[in-house]
Amino acid sequence: MLGVNKEREHSFYRKGSNSGRALRSERWCSMSPTRILRLYYLTALIIGLVLTIPVSQLVKLTELGARGAFGLILCWNVLFLMILPLVLDWLERRYLRARFLAINEIAKDNPQLAEVIAKQCERLHIGGLKFAVVDTPSEELLSYGLWRSNPRLIVPDALLKPENQDKAIPSVEAELARFTRRDDSTVIFLMFAAIQAMLLVFLVWLPQ
Repeated sequence: MLGVNKEREHSFYRKGSNSGRALRSERWCSMSPTRILRLYYLTALIIGLVLTIPVSQLVKLTELGARGAFGLILCWNVLFLMILPLVLDWLERRYLRARFLAINEIAKDNPQLAEVIAKQCERLHIGGLKFAVVDTPSEELLSYGLWRSNPRLIVPDALLKPENQDKAIPSVEAELARFTRRDDSTVIFLMFAAIQAMLLVFLVWLPQ
């Protein structure tokens, strides 16, 4: 009886661990490129706010001047902005199983789509574009890079199939055009720097 009970306990733990793994994998499979980007923004903002607290203490102790404190806030936000493409690449590989392909690799399966994209990149002066092909049911496209350099375009795997070409071409063209017009990440991190600067002012000078 004791052996049977132990075997039941082990089977129960195995089932629990398997169901836990399935739940975690299902949770990460529900991740989308936009959600990953927002998670990075939120994490960067929280880290910046936390770093502002010891900086404010240094200013109070006159170990650091006001200019140096505001400069530090700007510096770490620029750092978060510069590593954003690298972090997104890693997160997409880990959670969306992204495969990074150049245009000539896309041409092997869909030469017409690759030709249209190459012409669009030449017209918009986008060099070195790489596709982050992700295995996701979502049809969401997302482009990112660092100040129009090192461009990446997240594309669902299904959208690159020849039968979906009519849908893929206008979607990719529209996203590439948006990539050249916008610089959302720079604006967002400048806003984060402003929020952290206001926190610094509140912690150091307003209590006086």
